[in-house]
This record gives sequence, structure tokens and C-alpha cells, in this order.
Amino acid sequence: MNNRDQLIDLMITHKLERRDVAQLVHVPIDTVHHWLLPMEAHGRVEIPDMAIELLNLKLERRSQLPLT
Repeated sequence: MNNRDQLIDLMITHKLERRDVAQLVHVPIDTVHHWLLPMEAHGRVEIPDMAIELLNLKLERRSQLPLT
């Protein structure tokens, strides 16, 4: 599975909007828009591995926090 597909799966599973992803990995929302463009689209940017890893770590940590 490529990073774009992983990002889409994470967004669906964790009910994340593009702005949520941008905030979690500290990038402008336009960057997330470019990551999610179809593979053949002009202006598409490959999602760095570190962004997927950071998002996974933050979502895992978030799920371990007690509900208040």
C-alpha cells in the first residue's frame, strides 16, 4: 500500500478532516491537498514516509489517552 492510500485509510478510520491531518503533522493544509491528489494529477506531491509515521504515532498516542 502506498503512502497516499495509507493516509486515506487513516483519515477514514480516525474520522480526520484534511485540516486535522495538517495540524497533526505540522504542514499547511495545501500540502495535504497535494498529497491527496490522484496519482496522475498535476501538482501531486508524494507523502513523505516521516509524515505517515508521525501521524500513526500521534493517532496511537491519542487513542491511549484517557477520556475526560
